[in-house]
Amino acid sequence: MPFFELSDIQEASLIGGITIKGVSGENISVSFLEFPPFSRIPPHRHPSEQIGIVEEGELEYTIGEETMVCRPGMAFLVPPNSTHSATVVSDKPVRLVDVFTPPRQFTEPLKYVDR
Repeated sequence: MPFFELSDIQEASLIGGITIKGVSGENISVSFLEFPPFSRIPPHRHPSEQIGIVEEGELEYTIGEETMVCRPGMAFLVPPNSTHSATVVSDKPVRLVDVFTPPRQFTEPLKYVDR
């Protein structure tokens, strides 16, 4: 099916009240995430390359040893198998769009790593 109504896609819960819904094709996937204020995704990695686009709120994003506060209109690139993490740095929620290739399965658990 080439068309999707985002409101029809089932939402799943991640760590710390973060929610995700996603669409996958053969070679790419897109996920839509909502982070509550001050929530956090611990350091993790996956084999997919990832591009994230911040739509709303402020998110401190760390990729490898580099950290930046990302605001609406900013994007970031996570190379495959790179350790990365995210923390909401304000009392406002964050909305984020992530694109993955190869596609991620939204049911697969994140592989958390120690820093």
